[in-house]
Amino acid sequence: MDDIKSIHDVLLRIMSNYNMKSIILNRILFLTIAYLAFIHVGFAQNVERPAVWGIARMTFLVSDFQLARDYYGDFLGFDEAFSFTSKMGKVISFKVNDRQFLEFVEDKDAKEKPRLVAVSFETEDVEQMRKYLANKGVKVPSSVAEDGVGNRVILVHDSYGVPVEFMQFGNESMHILSKGKHLSNRRISKRIHHVGLYCTEVLDEDPFWVGIMGCKELWRYPESHQEKVEMNYLQLPDCVENIEHYPSDDINFNHPCFLVDDMQETIYTLKERRGNNALAKPVVGKGKRWLLNLTNEDGTKVEFTEAHAVR
Repeated sequence: MDDIKSIHDVLLRIMSNYNMKSIILNRILFLTIAYLAFIHVGFAQNVERPAVWGIARMTFLVSDFQLARDYYGDFLGFDEAFSFTSKMGKVISFKVNDRQFLEFVEDKDAKEKPRLVAVSFETEDVEQMRKYLANKGVKVPSSVAEDGVGNRVILVHDSYGVPVEFMQFGNESMHILSKGKHLSNRRISKRIHHVGLYCTEVLDEDPFWVGIMGCKELWRYPESHQEKVEMNYLQLPDCVENIEHYPSDDINFNHPCFLVDDMQETIYTLKERRGNNALAKPVVGKGKRWLLNLTNEDGTKVEFTEAHAVR
């Protein structure tokens, strides 16, 4: 609208210079400004969503960095790749693969707090995402920020208050510069398959993830659309990774789910490494796949799943 006001002022000056304030020319001026306003609104309504390429990282509070190193490093086998400073303090980063990371901020009171700092999704144009979300009525920051390692980010919240970050990897960020490094053969999984996100109920048409982000329902339980949905998986719009919604009264339900080739071998490997870490029994989930759910000493959850249904 600032551009339209500028054009309005210029037109008035031109008319003043030439003493052109007839009824006809005033009408022309009015119609010109109205047309420009219409064009401005039209463009605002057609802001396109940039691509979302998958789950980039999950960042949690942890009561002690050594807990993170023992659990995610020694037990789960992920390499600690680097650390950096954020507005919340020091962050340590564990590498799942060249595009996915688990990151932790130390807070001695983490057990008593919502522990998810943010779930982050990679986009190719974070400023475009900011404009797109603003156009859809989402509360967005006034500008894109930098995360301390050279990535451009914005933080918003979904319909249930879950902190959601959209991240554009910087060419010189630590994440990109670590490509091909810190990929331990000990890591229990090579990919985050989906993220489970807190919600109080599951909706057929989630206003944020479906209505705004364009996610598609990949699977639901019960499968019949004649019954109220109790849980579902929403496919991110430009890739194969998913968001799981399963109603919970625990705000710390948020978790990564790791893809494994063989659940039995995964359980046996974790059994051999467990030390003081608790193991749980595997279960067959509603989607007919093996699932294993574990929690660290803070109560933060990790999940494992096979790609195929039980055979």
